[in-house]
Amino acid sequence: MWMGHFGVRPSPTRKTLIMLQLLRTLCSGNACISTDLRHSRLVTGCLTSLLACCLSFMTSNAAIAETELILKFKAGDVYQQKVTTSTITGGVVAEKPVKTTLQQEMLITTKVESVTESGAGKLTQVIDQITLDIELPNGKSVAYDSNQKEFSDPLLTALHKTLGLLDGAKFQFTVSPRGEFSEFVIPPELAQIAKAQPQGLMGDSLSEASLRRIFEDTSVSLPQGPISKGAKWNRKTNVKLPIGEIVSHLTFTYEGPETETLERIAVGGDIEMTPAEKSPLAVTLNSKKLSGVVLFDKVAGRVESNQIKQVLEVTVAAGGQTNDITIESEVKTKLLPAAKE
Repeated sequence: MWMGHFGVRPSPTRKTLIMLQLLRTLCSGNACISTDLRHSRLVTGCLTSLLACCLSFMTSNAAIAETELILKFKAGDVYQQKVTTSTITGGVVAEKPVKTTLQQEMLITTKVESVTESGAGKLTQVIDQITLDIELPNGKSVAYDSNQKEFSDPLLTALHKTLGLLDGAKFQFTVSPRGEFSEFVIPPELAQIAKAQPQGLMGDSLSEASLRRIFEDTSVSLPQGPISKGAKWNRKTNVKLPIGEIVSHLTFTYEGPETETLERIAVGGDIEMTPAEKSPLAVTLNSKKLSGVVLFDKVAGRVESNQIKQVLEVTVAAGGQTNDITIESEVKTKLLPAAKE
């Protein structure tokens, strides 16, 4: 029994059977064509073309063969990822153009502790380092590194009270072959601090939901069962900020092989924002764009890289003033060589 490249058996179509019958007729001695004509260059060329056409019909179904994308885990595996977030915020405030840029990098090490019978991986992840570079509208630059423990700048000291808690923290959770997260556990000391965290500019950044999303964003959501080019599936994410809740409805589209081992997945979708009830700012989402690409290593069963961009145009009203602001953000995740324990 013949099987296609991905284990998919093509079924002969009616058109294929007709072409095969026609080919048999032309090649047989019973065809209504003289022997001389059948051996002429013209007929030989016709037969060659017809044979190629038949083969094309016969293999067309194999070209639509399906493949299955799943995360693979092996106990003891250790690997590191770099997550880079870039944000540019610009607009006109009090009739003056303002622009703020922010770039954050996180190094995250993952270890596969064990694998369940269903193929899910029980993982531990540690945030090894967080760096932050900020360019403020007044021309001031701020550089933060979680490896540094003392700061003279009050802004850096305030940032370190939150980001410094994540540096070296160990998180545990389970990930299914489809990228579904469960049994998410944060360090007890971090959980206690998160409960007492004030709702400042960092929002609920230390809540279990926010911390869980950090690690979910380094993975990928995969569909159930084999898929073919053009297949789509969805995922919903959300983040809470002092100004409200932002919900992203992501749509993934399988675009086929990028290389011999990498599969390409396009990302699109929609964004919604629900303003916070007691926020001093009234924010209206006017327009949004979301796009991205995931490269998935089907052999290793891991995300090689992903990149998601979004552009939000919002109107902010506060203190009797209204300002239009554009927020451009990009998140990149890249798999690095295995980190040493």
